[in-house]
Amino acid sequence: MEGSTIGETSIPVFRFSTLDFRPQDRFAEWVRDIKSDCRLLGDDAVSFDASASGAAIGPFILSGRQWINRKQRTTFEILRTESRIKSDGHDFYCFTMPLFGRIRWLNISSQPIKSVGDLFVVDAAQHLQCAVEMGDVISLVVPRDMLPSHAALLHGATLTGGIGRVLADHILSLFQNLPNLKLHEVPYIVHSTQQLLLAAVSGTPDAIRAAGSQIRDVLSARIQHYIDSHLLETDLTPDRICRDVGLSRAKLYQLFESRGGVMRQIQRKRLQRAYHRLSDPSRPRTRIAEVAWSHGFANEKYFHRLFKAEFGHTPHETLEKIISANPSLNGDTPIKSSAHDGGPVGWSLPYGLPSS
Repeated sequence: MEGSTIGETSIPVFRFSTLDFRPQDRFAEWVRDIKSDCRLLGDDAVSFDASASGAAIGPFILSGRQWINRKQRTTFEILRTESRIKSDGHDFYCFTMPLFGRIRWLNISSQPIKSVGDLFVVDAAQHLQCAVEMGDVISLVVPRDMLPSHAALLHGATLTGGIGRVLADHILSLFQNLPNLKLHEVPYIVHSTQQLLLAAVSGTPDAIRAAGSQIRDVLSARIQHYIDSHLLETDLTPDRICRDVGLSRAKLYQLFESRGGVMRQIQRKRLQRAYHRLSDPSRPRTRIAEVAWSHGFANEKYFHRLFKAEFGHTPHETLEKIISANPSLNGDTPIKSSAHDGGPVGWSLPYGLPSS
């Protein structure tokens, strides 16, 4: 890119869509480079409309698949046999998570159904037979030599427990932020991702300690997202956060100790929301008590005191400043708001699989 530096250069994101092909060729193009035997189990008349996007992040390949044809569903079978394994020599692990739809393993007796949010492991050097109900899926391909040998024992297993959930959040966050990732960030992403992978597949105290900072960062991001999603609900308490996020009360307090505690964070976020509500000239005027109540403060006097301590002026003074700057607000008619409120060479993009 002309005029840019390495630090400013984004990771190339590659895209693929079956809509670029004739309807009768779309399924064949989708599975062409999977290196497995594939056949449709659903209605042949259903248009196989799907897309994929992904990127190489150092030694990793991160990709996502989306099922475009939401009005109709279809299923197809993937069979990776011993002869296929010997002929292509693929040597990697694939960590996969459905976001919509599900995958049913046909050759394992435990945990055969992989549903939304399940992060499971596929060893490319082992037999695989599964039925894929088309939906949305993300996958992270990891070279075998980056993980300990016992990771092969996890073939077909869903990663459960806290570390598995943290790794799933990390992979999803990476995929959602692919367009924003820069080339100079790749070494740091690779290091943190490998530490989380080692902790997830090993579960040993040493591995978990080594991934400590990465685990804390991902866990904190998960808690912040949960708080933001439920901020104005009156029953948002530490006990509820611990139950729904899946961590102990002691761990929650430890994560927020340097920020004054979790309830202080919730309080500050609610005050920020209330401030933006009061200072937004595009919104109709409302009573202070109503703003306080709708933002989680049952006592108006308590709300006034906290608001002034946080911003240096009272809620009424905030309203007066807005009205003086916008005289037309001195009635009940709001100002109209604006219209805006708030694959690379060497691998197969649809499945993130290295190709020969």
